[in-house]
Amino acid sequence: MSEPIVFIHGLFHMLGGLHPEPCFAPRTVLTPDLPGFGRNRDVRDVSVPAAAEHVREAILSAGFERAHIAGHSVGGAVAVLLANRYPKLVLSFINIEGNFTLKDAFWSGKLARMDPAEADALIESYRADPAGWLARNGIEPTPERTALAFEGLTAQPTSTVQAMARSVVAITEQPGYLDQVRQILDRGTPIHLVAGERSRTGWDVPDFVLARAASMTVQPRVGHLMMLENAPEFFRIVAGLLPKDD
Repeated sequence: MSEPIVFIHGLFHMLGGLHPEPCFAPRTVLTPDLPGFGRNRDVRDVSVPAAAEHVREAILSAGFERAHIAGHSVGGAVAVLLANRYPKLVLSFINIEGNFTLKDAFWSGKLARMDPAEADALIESYRADPAGWLARNGIEPTPERTALAFEGLTAQPTSTVQAMARSVVAITEQPGYLDQVRQILDRGTPIHLVAGERSRTGWDVPDFVLARAASMTVQPRVGHLMMLENAPEFFRIVAGLLPKDD
């Protein structure tokens, strides 16, 4: 039986409304709601470390001992902690514009510094006008994308978004964070890099990661929210990075 692929979402749960299963069949696909998100929105411990533990439990609860991990944005930082803490659990790590440095986490840093009322007002403005939010991010707001964006923007309270933003800043500003990435590579765990064509230049990937990555794939004509812009192509790319047989 093939080992599962586990998608770890970012600050907004933009994977919740998508249905990647047909692209990966017969491989199992897991898209857990991180603590504070979706069905777990009432969980109090909202942080990158707590999210890593939650993903581990989701894999084990599904009956698997190993998995391929695909982490998007903040989910990339969650995947780094998971792979470093539980090296036998993670067969490969597909980093989808995941946070490597504070430069990557610039929006998280901005949000982390806001007071709660200011952060809530900002994110409520996104929820009130998801089509406008997409357009400002360079994405054509088709009805399907607008519906997916609204679902992703409302899948978690602002308190969750701000808590995760503060946590990812605290994690990525530590000098030892990139050492964890080196340790994952040193153990031989493949790290695949996936970026959007429009957002690749803004992704601060360290030189040592670029030099040692198993692959680098740029999805054409999309930006950071590539799964919203062209989900079929996004999932095709991820599926193509997985081994045919585990």
